[in-house]
Amino acid sequence: MKRRTLVFGGIGTAAVTAGAGVALWRRRGGAATADLWDSDFPTPEGSTLSMSSLRGKPLLLNFWATWCPPCVTEMPLLDAFAAAHADWNVLALAVDAPDPVRRFMSERRLRLPVALAPDVGLELGHRLGNVAGGLPFSVAFKSSGAVAHRKLGTVDDSLLKSWTGSVQ
Repeated sequence: MKRRTLVFGGIGTAAVTAGAGVALWRRRGGAATADLWDSDFPTPEGSTLSMSSLRGKPLLLNFWATWCPPCVTEMPLLDAFAAAHADWNVLALAVDAPDPVRRFMSERRLRLPVALAPDVGLELGHRLGNVAGGLPFSVAFKSSGAVAHRKLGTVDDSLLKSWTGSVQ
């Protein structure tokens, strides 16, 4: 009888601890989302992009770098997505230095908006759910600004299509 009590007590304690951890993670993610919408990022062209200007539509935010082969591979797909979905905002947030990003953009002639976050991008991605710290990392936000989906690694057309059907 005592053994059963200990086992069930241990299971109950683990469940409470897990629940508290999930609640803390959600609260922390909410703070990261609020911080994101209050942020401004420089662009490769020298202007500033205010995240608050991207509110009101779903947003596909992609963390990437020029030195990341999977990131480079998925850029044309993200560019095509941005061109085909005027009802979405798309932002490629470069976790990279300005000069390589400028070179990359001029060589590829991409049209999607790009901003720079060399010093804060990885931490922001981590706070938005990229606990592994890898690239590329994409986050889809609802029109309300809440996180709807996250994906570590390259996205593909079928995933983006499923996100567009579930986020508004």
